[in-house]
Amino acid sequence: MDTRTASPIGRRALLGAGVALLLLVLHGLLFRFVIDDAFISFRYARNLVAGEGLVFNPGERVEGYSNLLYVLLSAAGLKLGCDPLLWGRIWSTAAAGALLALLPGAVRALAPDAGPRGEAAGRLAQFLVAATGAVACWMLGGLETVFFAAFAVAAWRGALARDAVAAAVAGVLLVLTRPEGPGLAVLFLAWALLPGAGAHAAAPRRRSWAGPAILLGGLAAFLLWRHQYFGLWLPNTYYAKTGDLPGQLRTGWPYAVGFLLFYGLPLAAAAAVALRQGAGAVLRRRDVGLSFAVAGVWLVYATVVGGDSLGMYRFLVPVLPVLTTTVAALFTVSPWLARRGPAAILTAVLVVALLPASFAGRERRLVDLHRGEANLGGWILAGDAMAAQLPPGSTIALGPAGYIPWATGFRTWDFYGIIEPHIAHQRVTFEFGYAGHEKHDGAYIVSQRPDYILIGNVDITDRPRTQLIPPHRREVDIVTDKRFQAEYEQIHLPVAGGKYLNLFRRKP
Repeated sequence: MDTRTASPIGRRALLGAGVALLLLVLHGLLFRFVIDDAFISFRYARNLVAGEGLVFNPGERVEGYSNLLYVLLSAAGLKLGCDPLLWGRIWSTAAAGALLALLPGAVRALAPDAGPRGEAAGRLAQFLVAATGAVACWMLGGLETVFFAAFAVAAWRGALARDAVAAAVAGVLLVLTRPEGPGLAVLFLAWALLPGAGAHAAAPRRRSWAGPAILLGGLAAFLLWRHQYFGLWLPNTYYAKTGDLPGQLRTGWPYAVGFLLFYGLPLAAAAAVALRQGAGAVLRRRDVGLSFAVAGVWLVYATVVGGDSLGMYRFLVPVLPVLTTTVAALFTVSPWLARRGPAAILTAVLVVALLPASFAGRERRLVDLHRGEANLGGWILAGDAMAAQLPPGSTIALGPAGYIPWATGFRTWDFYGIIEPHIAHQRVTFEFGYAGHEKHDGAYIVSQRPDYILIGNVDITDRPRTQLIPPHRREVDIVTDKRFQAEYEQIHLPVAGGKYLNLFRRKP
């Protein structure tokens, strides 16, 4: 490679990544979003730092997280005395910057004959990612989502270069970051082993086999460790959120349709414009077809598992940069990218086309609802009040297993099986239309005799309730349980803002 030309291109790619990252951060701040589930990871991390091991409740080995690397990163931050949410957001932003920096190289690999227009298409790819509300929201949401996406893009780059080792190393990071990581890792490694014109196509055969050895070795070691530590080959969260395929499809189809409407449709329209400008030769390249195929496979996966109830297409964030960048590569034939003015107009039009998901639709509403007092806003009030007013060593049972257990440190049972194997392994028909939160067993929760039970998804009101707390449909089996009715009484605690938390206490 001629370093005299590569260095300026590399610098411009980094500059473009910096500008796009700034826009992505500003985009993310519009959501003002943090997810309650982040505090599940933080509680595991805090217990690890305290010497209790990877446990939610000390002494109970249950894999109630879905993000080992993120838990370990959070533990490092706690060890250093950092706020885990701020620490995670900083590292997630750094991961987003790395992801953006990788995109121009992906465009050059997809359209190697593009010349100067390839550089412009690389910048277009960066700005398209900055325009996707899904990436922006989850970059600051408190989970591992953007880390996973960055590792996916790194594995994709390895596949495009036919570098099996690079794809495998990124694949191991995918495996350690999310339970579905092995799926993406295998796809990209298999791709990297295909013949092609990548930079490593002529490497010795032993190097080709190094990739599978790295990935299979890493995956085997991880699975053996998981089974030895937790006693299962898959995380408890997998069992808690799956088990009824028809029920999963009932929530998965709307999830996929919404994604196709807000992201697939504008990207398809953009691709059609590029094809009218002569992008057919680029589209026929095998790597372009494979890039679209990977995104399609992942959309099918997200549909089959039922989608996600946390908002902004979290499960599809890992392939969004692949999809948007591949569309950007189609424009390497466009004369519009040969001049700054038309290139800027094209970028602006495509950015605007991707923005509606950030302001409208079901997934955006889920984010707004989660911030409200009926959800995380109220859970923060409840957790802080319970930590200050309830006796140390209390035990609790509730639905939202994030902030309240984190704030109180109390031994916890959760209604939906995230940290309860008994509930997670139930075979039930999904009937509530709430992906990942369908399984429940009220009799089991009551039989554990927690000191306090929080009904109504945590009930915050302006005045103490004099009537029974209205239960959610998934909580009816608790409040109708005869033991619950005999052993528990309704009480209230004052919380910040002059409001009240209504809950049940086990009678003395």
